Amino acid sequence: MDKELLELEAELKRLRPVLPSRELTAAIGRDLAAPPVRRNFWAWAALPLAAVAAGVLLLQPTPKLAPTPAVAQATPVAPVTPVAKFKPVSAENVLYAQSDDGLVTLADGTTALRYRSSYVDTITWKNPNTQASLRWSVPRTEERVVPVSFQ
Repeated sequence: MDKELLELEAELKRLRPVLPSRELTAAIGRDLAAPPVRRNFWAWAALPLAAVAAGVLLLQPTPKLAPTPAVAQATPVAPVTPVAKFKPVSAENVLYAQSDDGLVTLADGTTALRYRSSYVDTITWKNPNTQASLRWSVPRTEERVVPVSFQ
């Protein structure tokens, strides 16, 4: 081995870690003694699911009811409000990652190049009457295999 490397290795063996300061030890002790902070992870995870469920409920068609015979009533009946009708107004695809996986061998023995692209597809619906909108985003990975011939 080189003499300089041997000297460096000997110097590294002589090194010893420095003891932590009193302030650091006290701060770690306080942090360990404090009760842990509860994170509401499930509450944040439930928000997108609730939005999707609300969108599905709003997009379902209303069932057609059979007409009922007219009956004299003493109290007036409130008019039935129609269900909100959402229409798609925009769709966008955002490419956020792309990679070249290099050469691969297919099942039939041919050589090909593999590319992967990751997108986020976002579709927006809007109610033309109330101008309320609903946005839905879905991640998507696309894989392309391009045959290569070496001549």
